[in-house]
Amino acid sequence: MKKLFLFVMILVILLFGAKTIIAVRGDQSALEALKAPLKTLEAAIQKGDPILPKSRLLNVPLINQMDQPRLYNGCEVTSLAMILNYHGVMVTKNELAEKIKTVPLTYQNGQKGNPNNGFVGNMAKGPGLGAYNGPVYELAKKYVGDKAVNLTNSPFTDILKKVSQGLPVWIITTTHLAPVTEFEQWDTPQGKIKITFSMHSVAITGYDENYIYVNDPYGVKNRKCDRQSFIKAWEQMGKQAIVIEK
Repeated sequence: MKKLFLFVMILVILLFGAKTIIAVRGDQSALEALKAPLKTLEAAIQKGDPILPKSRLLNVPLINQMDQPRLYNGCEVTSLAMILNYHGVMVTKNELAEKIKTVPLTYQNGQKGNPNNGFVGNMAKGPGLGAYNGPVYELAKKYVGDKAVNLTNSPFTDILKKVSQGLPVWIITTTHLAPVTEFEQWDTPQGKIKITFSMHSVAITGYDENYIYVNDPYGVKNRKCDRQSFIKAWEQMGKQAIVIEK
């Protein structure tokens, strides 16, 4: 009801202002100029979308995947461990490494493992690739059930909304946190896929107008990343994201 009342009040004020402008200037374009922001406001209120604060930075505990016992390829489970710890689920990266589904790097017939089906290869020592959102989401549900929400393929603004609400977000990106060109095609039991050994996973902890902030499991807390390059890399890696609701 409050949102509806707010919308009605703003509508009345805008329409009254528009009529006044038209009466004084005789300019019909003034009313037209008001329609676009008014429609945007109406859509936002109808959807119940919150207005994003300009910036937010969360205090998410940092876990380094290289700390002993080391997980050389364990960025995905380490990023998940950070978020689970933030929510009070005190689990280690190595416990998650033991529980996530795994598949071979290379099968006897020469086919490659599929990161959509499990962690590919040897996480602790290598060689290995990583895991995409599916296996990580299933792992998260073992600890928090339906509080784990898969946001994969959602707009990046949905990711920022979660962060603005105090919820860090697990994502897949690249080691450069920017788009890369080193891709190769793999033949897997589920079909052909494109992969890059530059894949990486981080926990988004904040944002502002120019930067995205992440806890990087390579040992950097609230690492500052160029916002546009970061978004492009996230999109290049399939717009994969997972959040844990309170």
